Amino acid sequence: MKKLFLALTLMMSLGASAQWVAGVKGGWTQTSTTRTNLGRIDESYSAMSGFEFGIQGKYMFYDWLAVRADLSWMRRSHRMDRNLNYLDPVYTKYRNDYLMLPVTADLSFGNDKLRGHVLCGGFIGYWMQSKVKGTTYWMTDYYVYFDDFNEKHDFNDEDRRFTAGLVGGVGLSYDITEQIGVNLDGMFYYDLVSYHKGYEHLSDPRYLNTLSLTLGVYYKF
Repeated sequence: MKKLFLALTLMMSLGASAQWVAGVKGGWTQTSTTRTNLGRIDESYSAMSGFEFGIQGKYMFYDWLAVRADLSWMRRSHRMDRNLNYLDPVYTKYRNDYLMLPVTADLSFGNDKLRGHVLCGGFIGYWMQSKVKGTTYWMTDYYVYFDDFNEKHDFNDEDRRFTAGLVGGVGLSYDITEQIGVNLDGMFYYDLVSYHKGYEHLSDPRYLNTLSLTLGVYYKF
């Protein structure tokens, strides 16, 4: 009987403190790519900036513990340059748009208005569309010719459009009123799934790593 009373007390306490929170967010991203060399000593990869916008939702069990799930459109772009002297003008910019769904535990600390947050969890995503832009080349016996291109990337059998990985970060939130507030988050997305399936006899994994900084507005129900 005593155990039942304690269980009911705990459930009532949890229900009293539980709360739904929903809002919108948007901000800046920077994405780099990780790829094995596989003899490509003439290629170098660098990060590019992008953007993110979407919705955010959270279920608060206590003031200090919540589960958070966001749904956002994220641009994850990067660049490849050829670094041989006679191919210096050759480069490719990859503009990739993903639909991302991170789910994290939200541990917070602070006072009733201003709180710090530590977030950690995982995410899944889907590669929605892609575009490539840059300069390519072709050679004859005497000359090297360069051509510019700017075109949509048509997905093929070598592309893996589903992705998943780990996500973590920190944030700040401030309650302007009892129900409305703003939050600032810095998150890092680390892919565990290669976006390239590789050729039949060649393992060529490629992973995206994205840092995002977003500002949001939320409403407590």
